[in-house]
Amino acid sequence: MTDVLDRFLLDLGGLFRARTLYPQGNPRVVLAAEKAARSLSEWGRPVRIALLGDGAVVEDRSFPAPPPRLQPLLRALRKSRCESARIESAAGAGELASWAEHIVSAAPGSYRGPGVASGSMNLEPQPAERPQDTTRLAQAAAGYLSLLPKTEEALTDLAAQRPGGLLRAREIVRAIAGHLAAGEDLIRPICELKDHDDYTLTHALNVSVLSSALGRALGASREMLEILGLAALCHDVGKKKIPGEILNKPGKLEPEERRIMDGHAAAGAQLLLAMSGSLVHPLLPVVAYQHHRGTNGSGYPRSEVPGPPHAMSLIVAVADVFDALRTVRPYRAAWSTARACTILIEKASTGELHRACVAAFLGHLAILAPGRRVALSDGRGAVVIRAGRPDPLRPVVRSEDDEVLDLMSPAAPRLAEVRESDR
Repeated sequence: MTDVLDRFLLDLGGLFRARTLYPQGNPRVVLAAEKAARSLSEWGRPVRIALLGDGAVVEDRSFPAPPPRLQPLLRALRKSRCESARIESAAGAGELASWAEHIVSAAPGSYRGPGVASGSMNLEPQPAERPQDTTRLAQAAAGYLSLLPKTEEALTDLAAQRPGGLLRAREIVRAIAGHLAAGEDLIRPICELKDHDDYTLTHALNVSVLSSALGRALGASREMLEILGLAALCHDVGKKKIPGEILNKPGKLEPEERRIMDGHAAAGAQLLLAMSGSLVHPLLPVVAYQHHRGTNGSGYPRSEVPGPPHAMSLIVAVADVFDALRTVRPYRAAWSTARACTILIEKASTGELHRACVAAFLGHLAILAPGRRVALSDGRGAVVIRAGRPDPLRPVVRSEDDEVLDLMSPAAPRLAEVRESDR
């Protein structure tokens, strides 16, 4: 690791290592904090850190097996149940040392200072039913629909390996980012437009929107969000190589047809790798290749390389599964949001989807807000009485036999099903 950001990460790891060995105010801790502050100032931009499983994501860099000098930092963050951090470039040695003290001492709650903020990776859940007038929703739907022709043009150009495809794709992703940054609700138009003539087209746009929203919920940087949105928009570009009679077959695929269909991941990665130019970020073919691979080693294509998929692939996988379940297909009707979320929870419990990504996604949807009916793993029905914090998958519920259960408790049953609102 040689560049400035890498040096800051090593220096920050050195600060946390020093603080675990020496008390607050010790000269070695002070010197380590000053060194980290200097490299942070030289970097000159905010640094966002997110923990995913045993690894970490820093800005657009994934560390599935973090280097030894970062381990004291990551261990301390996990011990304090901190999932993400944002460090401003102006944070000085004093604040870095105060943050390290807060984390190493396992002080409860999030840390909030002028230069450092850390805590849960999830955004505060929004109310289950947000007041939004018909005009605003119509405007959001119109803005979303206006992106569909541009998406079709971009994906067609990408499949033909024309360089203009990525330029158009980037324009679409920046438009999505603008809508989300302005607080516009693009999720409801996606959930309401469940039927469309070109599933591949709308699915690509939907997954880009959903992945971008999830990335924002996880605290991704603006640069990382643009790469994530592009990767999500291009994740199924390999399907352009799949014969239409297989892609749109109304019944179950035969084994050979399934083999051809499953080849779209590798085909998409190869297509993106074959394109040259600075717009083709190295992570685009990675996500195209990995978005059907599970954190538990399931899925396809099979890989001989140990370790989980890249963090961006984990995010896109959640958006991909949710949108596929929520959309009308030739062989089935669209599933409800509650049923789709239940499937996400099931896949998270088996390791097919990354649990932290599913938790953040459901937190963003506010599907487990107070009043939502659920089913527990012990067979009892229940009602959410308080949203789960910091883990949306572990709310406080009241069971059907009037017992109040905090699902954060190790002895409590787990959440098994999200029920429809009228059940």
